[in-house]
Amino acid sequence: MAKVIPKSSVMKPQRRHSLVPNILSLYRSSSSLDSFKFNECLANDLTSGFEESEKAFSDIRHKAASILDAEECFIYVLDDKEHKLYTFLKDGQGNEVKLTKPLDRGITGFVLSDETGINLSDVSHSSQWSKDLDELMNRTTVSYLAWPIWGLSGECIGVIEFRNKNRPTNAVFNSADVQLSQIIAFQIGRAIVENRQQALLDGHNHAMNLAYEQHFDSSDSVTIENDFGAKTGALESSDNSTMIIRKALLKQRSAMALTPSWTWKQPSHTQKLSDRDWSYDVFLHSEDDLIMHTVDIFDERGLFSNFSIPVTTFVNFVKEIKAGYNSYAPYHNYHHAFDVMHVSYLLITKCKADDYLDSFNILSILVGALAHDLGHDGFNNAFHTVTNSELAIMYNGVSILENYSAAYLFRILRKQKCNIFARFSENDMNKLRTRLIDLILDTDAKNHFMLMTRFKHSMELKQVSRGLLSSMILHVSDVSNPTRPGPIARKWAFAVQEEFFRQGDKEKVRKILHVFDYNELVISVYNTTMLSNHVNMMSIGVEVTKESIHGSRI
Repeated sequence: MAKVIPKSSVMKPQRRHSLVPNILSLYRSSSSLDSFKFNECLANDLTSGFEESEKAFSDIRHKAASILDAEECFIYVLDDKEHKLYTFLKDGQGNEVKLTKPLDRGITGFVLSDETGINLSDVSHSSQWSKDLDELMNRTTVSYLAWPIWGLSGECIGVIEFRNKNRPTNAVFNSADVQLSQIIAFQIGRAIVENRQQALLDGHNHAMNLAYEQHFDSSDSVTIENDFGAKTGALESSDNSTMIIRKALLKQRSAMALTPSWTWKQPSHTQKLSDRDWSYDVFLHSEDDLIMHTVDIFDERGLFSNFSIPVTTFVNFVKEIKAGYNSYAPYHNYHHAFDVMHVSYLLITKCKADDYLDSFNILSILVGALAHDLGHDGFNNAFHTVTNSELAIMYNGVSILENYSAAYLFRILRKQKCNIFARFSENDMNKLRTRLIDLILDTDAKNHFMLMTRFKHSMELKQVSRGLLSSMILHVSDVSNPTRPGPIARKWAFAVQEEFFRQGDKEKVRKILHVFDYNELVISVYNTTMLSNHVNMMSIGVEVTKESIHGSRI
């Protein structure tokens, strides 16, 4: 019996839509999915080390076949230029061979062209069945399951097929197998795209790095030494001792007592230990507490003194920043801004990045952290693009919300009472403006791959610009929620879920492909999958950043 999965149920991503939630929507509360197999599909090692070779294809094939209890699994990739599908196998002598087949031949061609999955209890009854591969491998296929492999932009780039369900004997593939095959196809699609992107970048990394770093001179970089613990690059010296800074700041702080809404707090050297730790929970603090926490951090870093920033002006600036966040956004509100600023501070201090980043860079990171999601309405860039919103039109669909946040920041700075950079020279202000815009645009998730490529290339060259290191610190801080202590991580998980579901409701109304639905997700599985996908995506960046900073290696 042939069963063609209808297109309405096909997990095909819309252009620029996130694919991770599509995977999550497969794990429904009524699903019969085995949680162990589900986690196996999401494991990092399923597609790790993917490349265009028989060894890589064979490794994934065997893992995927094991997950579905299938006798065989085959992966076919589309060759756009030759208009053929190809795969890698070994011949009778054990040599690697690349097999190709026309797009108009066999069931795989049908799956690719029709962009739908197919599940057959007896494939021999299908007029589209080709026995070529069976004859080559001296096997007989009965039950058969195939699914399209999607690229990140929604195009079909290949097909994965499973042959002969092993257990129980002579069984057929069930609905759970269909769902697992979709998840595996997603993982393979992501691996194929990343491999192709890396191939395109190979040989052009140096030119690309120069293009991104053209705004900064060569002196604004740090040399990486091979010996652990060695460091180069002059550290910024301070003419003012901590005591002098605090005395000067104390005079500024006295003006704050004139503000009725402001509550005086003790200086930062008596702050509770938790206020300088990963366990700091922004949800447990009032708005005034968060503002004072920010003042203390800027004070501790000597930024008020080094850049002649009046504390009263800074308080006005932070209040305006806080007001610029939408309170109705469950996740992208001012709590997120203060949290990212706090984590950026921790990466700078606890990973000792401040040994290599001067005050200018620390100032830009902390200000960028506060402002990086200004005006965010709780709907992602993909939603704005698909709905052709005013913001999408204004910024031509390119890093829409990030461009908006950067512009919002500089509109705030145009207000005299909020201009914390009023005493900067024109040259310094131009440099800071460029740096802040770069920092905020680099928080766009679409720029993750390029940012990681630039950073890893810089590490290979043993030379990294302070601008790039600053972007990495802010980018890692922006997605750090799942790595925080459990109670804090859970709060953020529920907040981001609420925002996703809110977008899903809008997508339903507008009849857009919706993937965020209360009724379709098991919350605990959702959280686990976010860790398995989004955080694992960032794990390389986190580890490279820690390795680069920790132990004075930069």
